[in-house]
This record gives sequence, structure tokens and C-alpha cells, in this order.
Amino acid sequence: MKLSELLIEPEVTLELAPLIDVLFLIVLFYAVSSSLISPEDLARLKGQLATAATENRTLLEHANSQEAVLSRLQADLAQSTRQAATQSERVARLEAELQAGAAQVTRYEGEIAGQREQIGRLQGDLVTASASLGDHQTRLAEQAQQLTRVQAELDSKEQALAAQAQRIVVMNQSLDDVRAGLAQSQASVDQQTQRATAAQAALTRLEAESKTLAADLSREQAAHQADQAAAQAELERLRVQVTELSSENARYQTVKKAELDRAAGIEETQQRLAESLKSLIEDKSLGVQRVNDRLVLELSDRILFDSGSEQLRSEGLPVLANVARILASRVHTIQIQVGGHTDNIPLGPGSHFGSNWALSAARAVNVVRFLEQTGGIEPNRLAAVGYGEFQPIASNATPEGRTRNRRIEIVLLAQ
Repeated sequence: MKLSELLIEPEVTLELAPLIDVLFLIVLFYAVSSSLISPEDLARLKGQLATAATENRTLLEHANSQEAVLSRLQADLAQSTRQAATQSERVARLEAELQAGAAQVTRYEGEIAGQREQIGRLQGDLVTASASLGDHQTRLAEQAQQLTRVQAELDSKEQALAAQAQRIVVMNQSLDDVRAGLAQSQASVDQQTQRATAAQAALTRLEAESKTLAADLSREQAAHQADQAAAQAELERLRVQVTELSSENARYQTVKKAELDRAAGIEETQQRLAESLKSLIEDKSLGVQRVNDRLVLELSDRILFDSGSEQLRSEGLPVLANVARILASRVHTIQIQVGGHTDNIPLGPGSHFGSNWALSAARAVNVVRFLEQTGGIEPNRLAAVGYGEFQPIASNATPEGRTRNRRIEIVLLAQ
């Protein structure tokens, strides 16, 4: 092959084509001047360089494809985060509605049945929300698997880059050998000094570009690893939030059920007392009312005690026995507090009590003893309190008001 035919061959169109041309010219000059390399060896060397350029371009295209996949994963993760926030807001709204339903049960006794239906609907919504959270956890698990696959692909890419770096080292060694041969034959190729100088400048520029490319790939790899670590941390945070939300919801359901059970027990007790003691309620000798989470029974002292006495009247014992029977059969976690009240009229000189306060306390104690001894109510559920004249419910300026103030209150407290 003539030198003129070699010089007019078409240029290689890949990214490393200028480097291949320069290397080819250097080897050609060295072969012509020293006759140490055959045309076949030159063609083989050129083919090896072209193959290396093709592999480098393939690796770059693969890296771009991995970046696109990672971008899609980051978008999916952002969407999952927004969905988790939406579910949290929905759960918060449902909890607020449940609390409003519970408050309405307390305020309006006549609407208890309707409120229970509303609570049932809200509980259904919570079940739906819990199912949606489960679906969200499944999607997060799938994204974690996809991140694992991406990590494996990045590891494969790193190995390919390491192999490419090794090939570049081999190529640099070959270039060093070519430079050495070029220095030895410099005396015989003086006529080509200008072209060799230009080729050397091009080679230096290509080496700098190769180093820049390697640095860019290293930065991109570090950025990918950082993004993956951030995505993994966000995924773990979402898992923790879902776990905490599920635990909080379970605790809320447990507390809510206990409150409803206690409210139902007090409500049933109120209905049974109202039915059993209907005649006393109608003539206002006994009153039954709800005060927040408490049920209060008011018994006039004229049923249970003679004036100035702490001893129970025989006529009032059946009434107390009926009340005790109902209370003993109700929810056993309800506490029973008996409070004694009087008007503000001082006791007579013959009374053995020093004050209305002492009289009210003695009356409360006797009622508690009757409930425990005759009614069979556990002592740890009973308490006696004497209020004297200091908690009136009517004016002491009239006989009617003083009659109302002289009373025994049996308060049922839900724990």
C-alpha cells in the first residue's frame, strides 16, 4: 500500500476518531521510517482503537439511560409522599368527626341512636383508610425493590467503567511505546516535523478531554449514590410514619370503644332507674339526670331521714334497696359516690351533731353502709362525702328551696 493511499482514507466518525487518526499517523510515520511494523499490524491497531471508542459510547448511553430511570423513581417517590400526607390529613379529619360524634352523644341524649350510626359510618371510613394505607405500603415496597435493581445496575456500570479504565491504561502504555519509537526515528523524519508537532498537540488535547470525561463520570456516580441514599432515607421515614399512624389509630379505637361501653352502661342504668322509680320521679321525691359523664340520683331527705336524724327511715329502705339492686347489676367499673346535703338552718340545741356538715356526712355514711351491707355492692366502688349546706341547688330563702337542698345525691362516675 502506498503512502498517498493511506493518507486519503475516510475519517472515523466516533468520539475518539481524532485520537485514532493521530495515533494512526504516528504509527504510520514510525513504520515508514523504520519499517518495524507491517500494514496488517497498523490496520489491526486501528481496529482495536475503533472498538474501544464504540465501547466508550455504549457505556455513556447506558449511563444516560440509568439517569432517566432514577429520575422516574424520584418522581414516583415524591408522588408517594404526597399520597401519604393526603392519607394523614384524611385520618385527622376522621378523628375530628369521631370526637364531634362523641360530644354530641353527651350533649343530646335523645340523639344517641343517630350518633351511633354516624360513629359506625366513621369507623367504616377508618377501615377504608387503613386499607388504603396498606396499598400505599405495598407500593413503597415495590419502589424499594426497584431501587435495589437500580443499585445493581449502577454496580455493573462501575465494573464496566473500571474495565474501561484498565483499557485506557493499556492504551496509554501503547502510546508511550509509540512516543519512544517516534523519538528514536525523529532524525529520519525531519521533513514531517511540523505535522508530528500538530499531532502531538491534538493528542495532548484528547488526553485532557479523556480525563475530564472520567472526572464527570465520577461526579455523576457520586450524585446518583447520594440521590439513592436520600430516597432510601425518605422511604424509611414514610415506613415509620405509617407504623406510628397505625399504632395511634389502634389506641384511639380501643379508648373510643371503652368510652362508648361506659356511656352505654350509664345510659342503661339511667333508663332502668327511671322505669323502676317512676312514681318517685313523678312526685319529685327522686331525680335522675346526666351531668357530662356522670349520672346523678337526687333523693329527698323526707324519704330517707327524719328531721335532724342520720338514721334511715323504714319507709325509705325499699327505695334504697331498689336503687342498690339496679346499681349492683350494672357495669362493675362504675364508681358510686354518696353525697349528703342540708339547708342552712342551724341544728337545734338537742342535736348531738355539732353542725349541718357533720349531719350530712353521717347520713352519707349510713347510705353507703346500706348499699354495701344490704345491696351487696363492692366496698371499693363506694365513697361517702358530706357537703353540709355549702352546695345548694335552690335558694334557702324559701321553704321549697330548703326542701330541695336537703337531699342525698348518688353520683355514678365512669372510670
